[in-house]
Amino acid sequence: MDIKTYKGRSNVSGAIALNDRYFIVADDEDNELSVFDRQAEKALKPAIALSEVFDGEIKDGKHQEIDLEGGARIGDVYFWIGSHSTNSEGDERPARRRLFGTHLTEIEPGKFSAQRYGSIYTQLIADLKQDKRFARYNWEQAERMPPKSKGGLSIEGLAATPEQGLLIGFRNPLAGGDTENGYLKNGKAILVHLLNPLALLQGQAAQFAEPIELNLDGLGIRDIAWRQDHEYLIVAGPYHANEDRQEKHRLYLWDSDSGKLKRLEHIDLGELNIEAAFFFPGQNDRVELLSDDGEQKEFQCVSVEL
Repeated sequence: MDIKTYKGRSNVSGAIALNDRYFIVADDEDNELSVFDRQAEKALKPAIALSEVFDGEIKDGKHQEIDLEGGARIGDVYFWIGSHSTNSEGDERPARRRLFGTHLTEIEPGKFSAQRYGSIYTQLIADLKQDKRFARYNWEQAERMPPKSKGGLSIEGLAATPEQGLLIGFRNPLAGGDTENGYLKNGKAILVHLLNPLALLQGQAAQFAEPIELNLDGLGIRDIAWRQDHEYLIVAGPYHANEDRQEKHRLYLWDSDSGKLKRLEHIDLGELNIEAAFFFPGQNDRVELLSDDGEQKEFQCVSVEL
């Protein structure tokens, strides 16, 4: 386990490798993306302001944060997703209901610019409510509740599939389970497989595969990263705020083809608050895990052999 500290961001929540040197991260506290140089261990300046890339559609200011939580790459399109949640008090935050895509251009060595790809998709939950296969998850209730309450709504994971789809991972709600002392136990994590994200952002209606439920020992999905073939690395963590129970994050390998799910018990993440995971090209046996370190103006990247 190799740990590096990167300066220039703290509330990291999603990340994608650009190549074997640079990676780009989302922050859940503002509407910006930052490119990092793994050799210099710091953010490149300036950050990419999404309010400039999507002029007039994404805004900065009070109640306007997207609460960016996940990123994934399909070809030359970088997808980003908001939490789709309310705020911590259960108040509506429409700005968080967004899935969108960007292109990235390296203008000169170490300097990147972003361009929009298509439109911004804002109807994910509305479309899931219209699909009878997803009715059992009670979206009507979830979308009105605080994101870390039992049965609340919070998206935190995003991964590409080999067929150019997207897997959308939910921290909350969980499927099934039992209530004990006010907490949900033994619930299963939910994955939504969006089949046509590239066409969706070009105006086509959303198409979904059957719901996927994973037994992550009662934990929700904090991030998911495509590793190789049909295999994914899943970061799992508690659906709740974890103030009393102190449940640790865990790593799993999941094969979407066979359904095989394996907990990586030999990897102990300790007290790290992992919110993003990605692989550098050609390094499928080593995952990069990013820890949200709050107000420290830096974050830790834990490089782990699988």
